[in-house]
Amino acid sequence: MKTHDPTDVTCRAIMDPAPAVLAPETTFAAAVQMLLDRRLLAMPVVDAAGRYLGIFRKNLVISNVLPQVALHDDRFNQVVRLINAGLIRDNLHEVHDRFAAIAQDPVSRHADKAAPVLAPDQPLVTALYFLYRGRNFLPVVDPASGRLLGVVSTWDVLETMMNKP
Repeated sequence: MKTHDPTDVTCRAIMDPAPAVLAPETTFAAAVQMLLDRRLLAMPVVDAAGRYLGIFRKNLVISNVLPQVALHDDRFNQVVRLINAGLIRDNLHEVHDRFAAIAQDPVSRHADKAAPVLAPDQPLVTALYFLYRGRNFLPVVDPASGRLLGVVSTWDVLETMMNKP
């Protein structure tokens, strides 16, 4: 387990400073395979200079293969009712076709550029807030250079919480 000063825990103190990353030209299919191989839910996309460009998340993968009608209604219960009633019926072949249509796209086209990022000196509570709001993985980016410094995952925060001060 990582050790740190429990009275002053920052994102830098708990981040993984050497995360797996994706190059912007990596194909969508190769990026999905990397998520699978590493059992990750997200990976940052960085350019050759290490500048953070966005995050490639499993939700983005899933949203690209869902029927479009399911994406146009934020009322979860409404969409589930449509699926359960058989009004939205897609089979694996249709899902595969949608995946195949974007498989060779560069991952940079599908990276979430608006996802929250952490600054290295932000306190642990900032990461806790974003994790509570549904994130599993948060990039730590240098505000001056835009370079990726590391990532904070749910596991990093839970491990920190388990360490007694």
